[in-house]
Amino acid sequence: MERRSVEFTRQSTGSGPATCGQVSMWLDITGKDPREAFFNPSGEVEVPSGLTVEDVLDELRALMGRHESLRTFLAEDADGRLTQTVTGSGRVPVDLVDLGAGGQGLWEALAGRRRVVERLPWDLSAELPLRPTIFHGAGEPLAVLLSVAHTAADGTGVRNLVADLAALVEARAKGLDRPPPPAARQPLEQARYERSAEGDRRLAGALEYWRTRLATMPPTAFPTAGEPGLPSYHAAVLYSRAADLALNLQAKRYDLSGTAVLLAATGLVLGAYTGMPACAVQLICANRTQEAERRAVACMIQGALVSLDLRGESFGDVATRAWTASVRAYRNGLYDKRELRRTIRSVEEQRGVRLDLSCVFNDMREETRPDRRLAGPADEAAVRATLRDSLFRPEPAVEQEKFALYAEDTPEMLRLTLHADSRYLDAGAVRDVLFGIERLLVESAFGEVRPDEVGRLTGIAAPRREGAE
Repeated sequence: MERRSVEFTRQSTGSGPATCGQVSMWLDITGKDPREAFFNPSGEVEVPSGLTVEDVLDELRALMGRHESLRTFLAEDADGRLTQTVTGSGRVPVDLVDLGAGGQGLWEALAGRRRVVERLPWDLSAELPLRPTIFHGAGEPLAVLLSVAHTAADGTGVRNLVADLAALVEARAKGLDRPPPPAARQPLEQARYERSAEGDRRLAGALEYWRTRLATMPPTAFPTAGEPGLPSYHAAVLYSRAADLALNLQAKRYDLSGTAVLLAATGLVLGAYTGMPACAVQLICANRTQEAERRAVACMIQGALVSLDLRGESFGDVATRAWTASVRAYRNGLYDKRELRRTIRSVEEQRGVRLDLSCVFNDMREETRPDRRLAGPADEAAVRATLRDSLFRPEPAVEQEKFALYAEDTPEMLRLTLHADSRYLDAGAVRDVLFGIERLLVESAFGEVRPDEVGRLTGIAAPRREGAE
């Protein structure tokens, strides 16, 4: 593998407090093993024909100038304050992969490289948070893989970055001027907003929201002790067209977001496994309500707490409550996580219990309008027929939580990935939960399902462990 570099100079500079999103991700990463990567997000750009490797390197140089997050160092002082510094010059290494004449095996090479870069740790105080890889066939560039540190970009941020580089290389291939940079808020601007009067009100309101939910949430989603030993994390993925169709049918029927329907199904299946009538879940909140935020290359995601009541007369009851709870949570997703940690400790002291917040739900799907995902027949027979197309496979774990469910779109299917601590959910339980969510979504789409029937319907029951009553 050859290595080149991109040098940039005379760009905007500055320093100041880190954003809430940067702080949250920094604390999440440093709270785990800092020698391990924390799911470095990545995305690929296909390169139009007619360009050279030098052309692509030149556009990568332009990309660095357009997004301050790519030129940002992070440093923590002795008091735990995190500072961001945007540098005006520097050098970013670029790896080149030669696939030979014809460029055979591009997509396999991209997938293999992604598996490597996702797990490479960063020194964010000394290393710029971008790792590009150019794939070429005997000198003809074919694609670029952009891997970034999670403090520099979340999933939306990476999609914005990919779209910008795609626009740059397309303009170059057509002999056009570079398009103007997206009208997006840069991280230093975001930090100033968060310290404005409006930002201060939002942060204070979010902490009060958290305090109220923490005061009444179940202390844990797993009331029985886990298996003895050190934590061991594993994961599995389920690709399901049936779950995709059933989810969107119910979102359309109840006039709810697909997120609420999937959250209800996840909570009910988890409740069947644990025997709990309620569970506390951290949703992942995008915090991108304004256009300047939606177009930003930045990390803006933070957890947003909901406490789900899993009782009721029907699946629709739980889904409706999940919608109300998630909307309130998303409105309170911007806060200083250092202050939140102090709030959590204060509530724990008042309640006399340790609060377990290691149950995570992240709906990363881009397509949120149900009708666009319901093309073609969606009657009961057609949906049930797609169950035979479901694909399950184990995967290496990235998250270090007791329970973390991720939902993503593929062109035809819903991709559900469950990361778990094997002390609480072994490999069989992870499989059962994923297929249980699929089964519940399908059954509740075509018939009434009571919450107290979920365990019987899915074949999931709370495990009996030694010492449990």
